Amino acid sequence: MPYRQEAEVVLARWRQVEHDLKSAPPGSAEAANLIEEWARLRTEYQRLFDLAREHHRPEPDAWPEPGPDPET
Repeated sequence: MPYRQEAEVVLARWRQVEHDLKSAPPGSAEAANLIEEWARLRTEYQRLFDLAREHHRPEPDAWPEPGPDPET
C-alpha cells in the first residue's frame, strides 16, 4: 500500500480516537489509553511521512493539530 494510502488509514483511526477522547472521562484510564494511542498514531504517521520522503513518493499531508490535551 502506498504511503499516502497507509497514512489515510492512520488518520481515520486518529479521527476516531479524537472522537472517543471527547466522551472519555477526564483523567480516566480510558482517556489515558486514548492519549497513548494518539501518540502512537502520530509516530506511525511520521514514520510513513519520512518513508515517503526517503523513497521520493508523494508525501502524506501534514499531521492535523492540535492533539489531545495531556491533562485530560
